[in-house]
Amino acid sequence: MSKAKTTDFLKALFFIFYFLILTAERIISLVSQTPLMPVSGYEAFKTVLVIISLAAGWGYLFIKGRNIFKLTREKSGGDFLQPSVAAGLLLVSGMVHTDGTVAPIQFVSYGFLLAAMGIYTAECVKAKGEKGLRWSTFAYITAFSMAIPVMYDTDCGCNFCIAFLYAQILVSLSLIACFTVMLYSFFKKDGISSFCTYVILLAAIGDGLVLFLHRHIEINFFVLGALTAAIICFIIGKVFYCKYRKKASALSKGKL
Repeated sequence: MSKAKTTDFLKALFFIFYFLILTAERIISLVSQTPLMPVSGYEAFKTVLVIISLAAGWGYLFIKGRNIFKLTREKSGGDFLQPSVAAGLLLVSGMVHTDGTVAPIQFVSYGFLLAAMGIYTAECVKAKGEKGLRWSTFAYITAFSMAIPVMYDTDCGCNFCIAFLYAQILVSLSLIACFTVMLYSFFKKDGISSFCTYVILLAAIGDGLVLFLHRHIEINFFVLGALTAAIICFIIGKVFYCKYRKKASALSKGKL
Protein backbone atom coordinates (compact mmCIF):
# COMPACT_ATOMS: atom_id res chain seq x y z
CA MET A 1 0.00 0.00 0.00
CA SER A 2 1.55 3.30 -1.11
CA LYS A 3 1.90 6.30 1.17
CA ALA A 4 -0.90 8.12 -0.67
CA LYS A 5 -3.22 5.15 -0.30
CA THR A 6 -2.29 4.83 3.36
CA THR A 7 -3.43 8.39 4.11
CA ASP A 8 -6.59 7.90 2.06
CA PHE A 9 -7.29 4.70 3.96
CA LEU A 10 -6.79 6.43 7.32
CA LYS A 11 -8.98 9.41 6.44
CA ALA A 12 -11.85 7.17 5.39
CA LEU A 13 -11.36 4.84 8.35
CA PHE A 14 -11.31 7.71 10.85
CA PHE A 15 -14.48 9.14 9.32
CA ILE A 16 -16.17 5.75 9.76
CA PHE A 17 -14.89 5.50 13.34
CA TYR A 18 -16.54 8.85 14.07
CA PHE A 19 -19.88 7.47 12.91
CA LEU A 20 -19.56 4.11 14.65
CA ILE A 21 -18.33 5.38 18.02
CA LEU A 22 -20.74 8.31 18.29
CA THR A 23 -23.66 6.11 17.22
CA ALA A 24 -22.77 3.42 19.76
CA GLU A 25 -22.54 6.01 22.54
CA ARG A 26 -25.83 7.59 21.56
CA ILE A 27 -27.67 4.26 21.48
CA ILE A 28 -26.23 3.27 24.86
CA SER A 29 -27.20 6.64 26.30
CA LEU A 30 -30.79 6.22 25.13
CA VAL A 31 -31.34 2.71 26.45
CA SER A 32 -29.70 3.53 29.79
CA GLN A 33 -31.95 6.50 30.52
CA THR A 34 -33.73 6.42 33.89
CA PRO A 35 -36.64 6.26 33.45
CA LEU A 36 -36.44 4.71 30.00
CA MET A 37 -39.39 6.75 28.74
CA PRO A 38 -39.01 10.55 28.96
CA VAL A 39 -41.13 12.17 31.66
CA SER A 40 -41.32 15.66 30.19
CA GLY A 41 -42.06 17.19 26.84
CA TYR A 42 -38.55 18.59 26.55
CA GLU A 43 -36.95 15.23 27.32
CA ALA A 44 -39.22 13.57 24.78
CA PHE A 45 -38.18 16.17 22.20
CA LYS A 46 -34.50 15.46 22.85
CA THR A 47 -35.01 11.71 22.57
CA VAL A 48 -36.86 12.05 19.26
CA LEU A 49 -34.19 14.47 17.99
CA VAL A 50 -31.43 11.96 18.76
CA ILE A 51 -33.27 9.17 16.95
CA ILE A 52 -33.99 11.33 13.90
CA SER A 53 -30.37 12.50 13.82
CA LEU A 54 -29.02 8.95 13.91
CA ALA A 55 -31.39 7.83 11.16
CA ALA A 56 -30.69 10.89 9.00
CA GLY A 57 -26.92 10.70 9.42
CA TRP A 58 -26.62 7.03 8.55
CA GLY A 59 -29.31 7.20 5.88
CA TYR A 60 -27.57 10.06 4.09
CA LEU A 61 -24.20 8.34 4.42
CA PHE A 62 -25.43 5.11 2.84
CA ILE A 63 -27.37 6.89 0.09
CA LYS A 64 -24.99 9.71 -0.84
CA GLY A 65 -21.65 8.97 0.78
CA ARG A 66 -21.25 5.21 0.67
CA ASN A 67 -17.98 5.47 -1.28
CA ILE A 68 -16.36 6.26 2.06
CA PHE A 69 -16.62 2.55 2.85
CA LYS A 70 -14.38 1.64 -0.09
CA LEU A 71 -11.28 1.86 2.07
CA THR A 72 -8.77 0.59 -0.48
CA ARG A 73 -9.72 3.12 -3.16
CA GLU A 74 -7.75 6.35 -3.54
CA LYS A 75 -9.79 9.36 -2.45
CA SER A 76 -9.80 13.06 -3.20
CA GLY A 77 -11.43 15.82 -1.21
CA GLY A 78 -14.57 15.33 -3.26
CA ASP A 79 -15.09 11.88 -1.79
CA PHE A 80 -15.61 13.44 1.64
CA LEU A 81 -18.21 16.04 0.65
CA GLN A 82 -21.34 13.95 1.15
CA PRO A 83 -19.92 12.17 4.22
CA SER A 84 -19.36 15.67 5.66
CA VAL A 85 -23.07 16.40 5.32
CA ALA A 86 -23.87 13.07 6.97
CA ALA A 87 -21.39 13.88 9.75
CA GLY A 88 -23.23 17.14 10.41
CA LEU A 89 -26.58 15.36 10.55
CA LEU A 90 -25.19 12.86 13.03
CA LEU A 91 -23.58 15.60 15.11
CA VAL A 92 -27.04 16.84 16.08
CA SER A 93 -27.44 13.71 18.23
CA GLY A 94 -24.10 14.36 19.87
CA MET A 95 -25.17 17.85 20.91
CA VAL A 96 -28.15 16.49 22.87
CA HIS A 97 -27.41 15.65 26.50
CA THR A 98 -29.20 12.55 27.78
CA ASP A 99 -29.07 10.84 31.18
CA GLY A 100 -26.76 8.15 29.85
CA THR A 101 -24.34 10.47 28.02
CA VAL A 102 -20.70 9.33 28.20
CA ALA A 103 -18.77 12.46 27.26
CA PRO A 104 -15.29 10.85 26.99
CA ILE A 105 -16.55 8.42 24.34
CA GLN A 106 -18.09 11.30 22.42
CA PHE A 107 -14.78 13.16 22.47
CA VAL A 108 -13.03 10.07 21.12
CA SER A 109 -15.44 10.02 18.17
CA TYR A 110 -14.91 13.74 17.52
CA GLY A 111 -11.17 13.15 17.77
CA PHE A 112 -11.28 10.70 14.87
CA LEU A 113 -13.15 13.22 12.72
CA LEU A 114 -10.59 15.90 13.53
CA ALA A 115 -7.76 13.44 12.85
CA ALA A 116 -9.14 12.84 9.35
CA MET A 117 -9.25 16.60 8.82
CA GLY A 118 -5.69 16.94 10.13
CA ILE A 119 -4.38 14.32 7.69
CA TYR A 120 -6.15 16.08 4.82
CA THR A 121 -4.72 19.43 5.91
CA ALA A 122 -1.18 18.01 5.96
CA GLU A 123 -1.70 16.55 2.48
CA CYS A 124 -2.93 19.87 1.09
CA VAL A 125 -0.07 21.81 2.68
CA LYS A 126 2.47 19.40 1.19
CA ALA A 127 0.88 19.54 -2.26
CA LYS A 128 -0.16 23.20 -2.51
CA GLY A 129 1.54 25.17 0.25
CA GLU A 130 -0.16 28.01 2.19
CA LYS A 131 0.77 26.34 5.47
CA GLY A 132 -0.42 29.18 7.70
CA LEU A 133 -3.80 29.53 6.01
CA ARG A 134 -4.59 25.83 5.91
CA TRP A 135 -3.57 25.06 9.48
CA SER A 136 -5.37 28.14 10.79
CA THR A 137 -8.45 26.91 8.90
CA PHE A 138 -8.16 23.54 10.63
CA ALA A 139 -7.72 25.23 14.03
CA TYR A 140 -10.67 27.55 13.42
CA ILE A 141 -13.08 24.79 12.41
CA THR A 142 -11.95 22.69 15.36
CA ALA A 143 -12.50 25.51 17.86
CA PHE A 144 -15.81 26.42 16.21
CA SER A 145 -17.09 22.86 16.56
CA MET A 146 -16.27 22.91 20.27
CA ALA A 147 -18.17 26.18 20.68
CA ILE A 148 -21.47 24.56 19.69
CA PRO A 149 -23.57 24.42 22.88
CA VAL A 150 -24.94 21.08 24.05
CA MET A 151 -28.71 20.98 24.65
CA TYR A 152 -29.15 20.50 28.38
CA ASP A 153 -32.26 20.29 30.51
CA THR A 154 -32.71 22.41 33.63
CA ASP A 155 -34.70 21.96 36.85
CA CYS A 156 -35.17 25.68 37.25
CA GLY A 157 -38.50 27.01 35.99
CA CYS A 158 -37.69 30.73 35.99
CA ASN A 159 -38.23 32.81 32.86
CA PHE A 160 -34.50 32.89 32.10
CA CYS A 161 -34.23 29.10 32.14
CA ILE A 162 -37.34 28.63 30.04
CA ALA A 163 -35.84 31.01 27.48
CA PHE A 164 -32.54 29.13 27.83
CA LEU A 165 -34.16 25.83 26.84
CA TYR A 166 -35.45 27.25 23.57
CA ALA A 167 -32.41 29.41 22.86
CA GLN A 168 -29.93 26.56 23.15
CA ILE A 169 -31.93 24.47 20.66
CA LEU A 170 -31.96 27.28 18.11
CA VAL A 171 -28.31 28.21 18.64
CA SER A 172 -27.05 24.63 18.65
CA LEU A 173 -28.88 23.63 15.46
CA SER A 174 -27.80 26.86 13.73
CA LEU A 175 -24.13 26.38 14.60
CA ILE A 176 -24.24 22.70 13.63
CA ALA A 177 -25.54 23.80 10.22
CA CYS A 178 -22.68 26.31 9.96
CA PHE A 179 -20.14 23.66 10.97
CA THR A 180 -21.52 21.26 8.37
CA VAL A 181 -21.14 23.87 5.63
CA MET A 182 -17.63 24.66 6.86
CA LEU A 183 -16.66 20.98 6.87
CA TYR A 184 -18.07 20.52 3.35
CA SER A 185 -16.20 23.61 2.13
CA PHE A 186 -13.02 22.43 3.89
CA PHE A 187 -12.85 19.30 1.74
CA LYS A 188 -14.10 21.05 -1.38
CA LYS A 189 -11.57 23.90 -1.25
CA ASP A 190 -8.48 21.92 -0.29
CA GLY A 191 -8.49 22.81 3.37
CA ILE A 192 -9.05 26.55 2.98
CA SER A 193 -11.80 28.56 4.65
CA SER A 194 -12.97 32.01 3.58
CA PHE A 195 -13.52 32.91 7.26
CA CYS A 196 -16.99 34.36 6.84
CA THR A 197 -17.56 37.18 9.34
CA TYR A 198 -21.29 36.49 9.61
CA VAL A 199 -20.66 32.94 10.86
CA ILE A 200 -18.36 33.93 13.72
CA LEU A 201 -20.76 36.75 14.63
CA LEU A 202 -23.61 34.24 14.76
CA ALA A 203 -21.54 32.02 17.06
CA ALA A 204 -20.60 34.93 19.32
CA ILE A 205 -24.17 36.23 19.58
CA GLY A 206 -25.74 32.78 19.93
CA ASP A 207 -23.28 31.47 22.50
CA GLY A 208 -23.42 34.80 24.33
CA LEU A 209 -27.20 34.53 24.58
CA VAL A 210 -27.09 30.96 25.89
CA LEU A 211 -24.40 31.82 28.42
CA PHE A 212 -26.29 34.90 29.57
CA LEU A 213 -29.60 33.11 30.06
CA HIS A 214 -28.03 30.38 32.19
CA ARG A 215 -25.49 32.51 34.08
CA HIS A 216 -27.46 32.38 37.36
CA ILE A 217 -27.23 28.57 37.39
CA GLU A 218 -23.73 28.04 36.01
CA ILE A 219 -21.26 29.48 33.54
CA ASN A 220 -20.30 27.05 30.80
CA PHE A 221 -16.57 27.76 30.74
CA PHE A 222 -15.99 25.09 28.09
CA VAL A 223 -18.20 26.88 25.55
CA LEU A 224 -16.82 30.25 26.62
CA GLY A 225 -13.24 29.05 26.17
CA ALA A 226 -13.99 27.39 22.82
CA LEU A 227 -15.72 30.52 21.56
CA THR A 228 -12.76 32.65 22.61
CA ALA A 229 -10.39 30.26 20.82
CA ALA A 230 -12.61 30.30 17.72
CA ILE A 231 -12.57 34.11 17.62
CA ILE A 232 -8.77 34.18 17.98
CA CYS A 233 -8.35 31.54 15.25
CA PHE A 234 -10.78 33.47 13.06
CA ILE A 235 -8.74 36.68 13.37
CA ILE A 236 -5.46 34.89 12.62
CA GLY A 237 -6.99 32.94 9.75
CA LYS A 238 -8.62 36.04 8.28
CA VAL A 239 -5.20 37.72 8.09
CA PHE A 240 -3.76 34.71 6.25
CA TYR A 241 -6.81 34.57 3.96
CA CYS A 242 -6.58 38.25 3.04
CA LYS A 243 -2.91 37.81 2.15
CA TYR A 244 -3.81 34.72 0.14
CA ARG A 245 -6.51 36.58 -1.81
CA LYS A 246 -4.21 39.53 -2.41
CA LYS A 247 -1.48 37.22 -3.70
CA ALA A 248 -3.94 35.34 -5.92
CA SER A 249 -5.26 38.63 -7.31
CA ALA A 250 -1.76 39.86 -8.07
CA LEU A 251 -0.93 36.59 -9.84
CA SER A 252 -4.05 36.78 -11.97
CA LYS A 253 -3.10 40.30 -13.05
CA GLY A 254 0.46 39.26 -13.83
CA LYS A 255 2.03 41.42 -11.13
CA LEU A 256 3.95 38.55 -9.56
